[in-house]
Amino acid sequence: MTLLQVNSLTTGHNGVAVVHDVNLMVERGEVVALLGPNGAGKTTLLHTIAGLLPAINGAVFFNDRPVTGLSTHQIVRQGLSLLPENRGIFYQLTVAENLRLYKRQGGAVKVEEVFEYFPALKPLVERKAGLLSGGEQQMLSLGCRFIADPKLMLIDEMSLGLAPIIFQRMLPVLTQFAADRGVGVLLVEQHVHLALKSSSRAYVLNRGELTFSGTANALQNQRQFLESNYMGSTKQRE
Repeated sequence: MTLLQVNSLTTGHNGVAVVHDVNLMVERGEVVALLGPNGAGKTTLLHTIAGLLPAINGAVFFNDRPVTGLSTHQIVRQGLSLLPENRGIFYQLTVAENLRLYKRQGGAVKVEEVFEYFPALKPLVERKAGLLSGGEQQMLSLGCRFIADPKLMLIDEMSLGLAPIIFQRMLPVLTQFAADRGVGVLLVEQHVHLALKSSSRAYVLNRGELTFSGTANALQNQRQFLESNYMGSTKQRE
């Protein structure tokens, strides 16, 4: 089942296009990597899907419904969850208070289930988020999105500020949650090879244009193509 369908989307800032004619999709239960160099337009694309930026042209469909032009809170109510670069948690509140704030009324995911995915958070339940380590904060940030019981998660640079080994340990948790709950995940990430290992499909965005769309396995085997996209511009599609 297709959860997210982006059709010929052009978007940018203040009417100036930085992302051009993008087509992509995310299926239920799969993790899809959205890769590309800094400044390629990845965050702009995520923010447009989430309703934080208006589309210039094209359309976004979420759960078979058009959401282009809807406000962020309207899209969130339909089951979208965005994890931004700054983690999006409340640093003056405890772990428990953060989870309570994000818990969706009537949602199926319980606090204890979050602790099953992140057992290291359970003994920290009364600790303020600002006193957690970077890895613990990111676990809490993911836990807050899990407890919101999403249908689709947009994740922007989950590894930011983390040691690669910590990020590497979190990725299987994310993929397991997606598989368990049938949640689609669109993952923007700079740790290319780690992201590809946890993804079924991938897109590469370079200078605002898609230069690859295909399986993650196919992209993993194209080292020269990846290097050229992070240092220059080359188009290739599966």
